[in-house]
Amino acid sequence: MNKDFLIVGFGLAGLSVVRHLEINNTSFDIISNNSQLSSKIAGGIINPVAVKHMKPVWNVEVFLPYAKLFYQSLDKQLSGEIYKNKSLNVFIHDVAQENNWYQACDKPRLSPFLSPEVLTNKNQTLLTDKIGEIKATSINLPILFQCLKQYYQKHWIDDTFQHNNLKVDKSSISYRNKIYKHIIFCEGFGVGQNPFFNHLGIYGNKGDYIIFKSKKLQIEDLYKAKYFLIPLGHNLYKFGATYQRQPLNHQPSLTAKSQMREALNKMINSPYEIVDQVCGIRPTTKDRRPILGSHSKYKNLHILNGFGSRGVMLAPKLGQMLINHILKETPIDPEVSVQRFHAQI
Repeated sequence: MNKDFLIVGFGLAGLSVVRHLEINNTSFDIISNNSQLSSKIAGGIINPVAVKHMKPVWNVEVFLPYAKLFYQSLDKQLSGEIYKNKSLNVFIHDVAQENNWYQACDKPRLSPFLSPEVLTNKNQTLLTDKIGEIKATSINLPILFQCLKQYYQKHWIDDTFQHNNLKVDKSSISYRNKIYKHIIFCEGFGVGQNPFFNHLGIYGNKGDYIIFKSKKLQIEDLYKAKYFLIPLGHNLYKFGATYQRQPLNHQPSLTAKSQMREALNKMINSPYEIVDQVCGIRPTTKDRRPILGSHSKYKNLHILNGFGSRGVMLAPKLGQMLINHILKETPIDPEVSVQRFHAQI
């Protein structure tokens, strides 16, 4: 049976486009081999503030409300264990950082997200005297993707996509004897192997997390110093993530592990045991903006990619933008449109 869409890849980008295709009552298949891991191992934090420079995240007023509604809807439909509002507690190390916090509180775009005062830390297992609170959200990505793979089982093709088996003409696409009107590539860093979109300059940035166990720590909210500290339940915590340009592989880095252990020892006063280490490669663009839109020659080939480290917040709205562009011919913001790269060819 012919279908409207084939979605290649099922990380945050694939999830978003599939969800919006479902809302628009279109038919689709998903093909994924889970080779790109960045969405699955990400921390799942929706944080509206770029903490290092105390600035609002790019277009936060557009992306944050939509992301919250998107994940709340999934949470209600699937499990009730996906979406949680949480405080992100930032370690305040010195007077300069404290002054920066208060300056940020005076800015209209930041003040809704920040505690108006720097607070005294009362948890003796945390090595800081002061903290600032940010209103954040935690998305349980492992549970989310586990539930969705089962939910979309009748649409799912568990396989590696072979680009040389794709045949494209003006009105349709065929892939292994199946006919589709459109194909959307949501391949993450794997886009480098895509002959239709490998000219976009998407590069990889590897991130490692460690998973550790600590019975003494006993925290439920999120914490941030150099890295994020994320409670997982059952005395387990995720800590990271690092940024590494080379080597770009899916092997956990011993260097990253050492960096995170050193940072964790400066952050907590609690015995712990590292029980696992996970990593993924984030797809990143030179101008730090996502990429979405249609191929310059083949108008039924489309892409959604380049989220960097902000995919949890950016993906829902960008997926809606792309599907509206395809189905309703809604223009794409030039700042994120793939056409900005077409002009360079």
